[in-house]
Amino acid sequence: MKRFILLGFSIAGAALVLMNFSCSKSKKDDNTTTSGTDSVLVNIGNNIILPAYQSMQAAVNVLDSTIIDFNANPSAAKLSNLQTQFKIAYNAWQSTSEYNYFGPAGDQQPAVTGLNIFPTTDSLIDANIASGNFNLNSFANTAAKGFPALDYLLFNGDNTTLLTAFTTDSKAANRKQYIAAVSADIKAEMVTIINKWLPSGGNYVNTFVNGKGTSVSSSLGLLMNSFIEDLDIAKNYRLGLPLGKFPVGSSFPVAPNEVEAFYSGYSSQLLLTQIKTIQGIYLGTAFNGNGKGLDYYLTQSEQKTGANYHGGMLSDTIKAHFDLAIAKIQAIPSPMSSNLTNTNANDAFNECQRLVTLLKTDMASDLGVLIFYGDNDGD
Repeated sequence: MKRFILLGFSIAGAALVLMNFSCSKSKKDDNTTTSGTDSVLVNIGNNIILPAYQSMQAAVNVLDSTIIDFNANPSAAKLSNLQTQFKIAYNAWQSTSEYNYFGPAGDQQPAVTGLNIFPTTDSLIDANIASGNFNLNSFANTAAKGFPALDYLLFNGDNTTLLTAFTTDSKAANRKQYIAAVSADIKAEMVTIINKWLPSGGNYVNTFVNGKGTSVSSSLGLLMNSFIEDLDIAKNYRLGLPLGKFPVGSSFPVAPNEVEAFYSGYSSQLLLTQIKTIQGIYLGTAFNGNGKGLDYYLTQSEQKTGANYHGGMLSDTIKAHFDLAIAKIQAIPSPMSSNLTNTNANDAFNECQRLVTLLKTDMASDLGVLIFYGDNDGD
């Protein structure tokens, strides 16, 4: 059921974007540049989001060409290189998933979130390979495509077994066809989104940096709803479900096969990249040097109103919990699937839960941003 929840996680909220709600607070006038643009949005748009998408474009292009080269003449060296390029591309995905629910990604059909529905359905992938007849964009194949499908195809067994599957196995030709189709689908979907962001394409980055205000249709409103939803998904599905803690209030046995990137054992690194990316949005840390992030809005608001958070600054509290969450994730031994009973895994879940509350409730309230996406975990 989870994979369908993920696809529809923000349907109710997305409908609200069409309505022109607004909040009483507005961002501070001293945050505008001489050109009248918002310096926080300029930094996030030009120095965080756009470079992340450009890195993603480079990674999926290399991944696709590496698969084509591998299929032409499979070898142990090429398989090892392909596995490395897969991890690079998957990691790049994790640096862009924070923007999946607005702008070009939010409008994408089929939904770009379909590229990372995990766990994948192994039996469906095997059936597609056996038949050689499939449509990756059909609803039936929702859980048989994207990065989780590549994770299964490239890491389900030792490399000797995998190489045999792509060479002398009776379905080797079909398997090559399938892995090429999965990669081409990823590339096509991401290229469409990236081109819409680029100044040389749809130039959505210009729309983003000029979308001032705090209404749900503003860039701040859309961005906050998108990356907080992404954090909620990380908490619930990358940690909570494997730990037996989701839905909230439930208690189930740990479920190792529910982790992201189960076969490659890359789960912890992907989660770490995701949390660090969200931290970067908050702090303004960028590919090309540091600038203003969302903490700037929060600090300005706190200084102007004299508000305090349990005797301190909310902005500092959020920074501290980002650091704690990252430390706990880094302390989870790899692979995560074999270490779900480790104390740090449970602590990482708790810290992500605190971050969701701090960002979704406290920061959003202070900045006057309506959080409109729907969830079902009670946060």
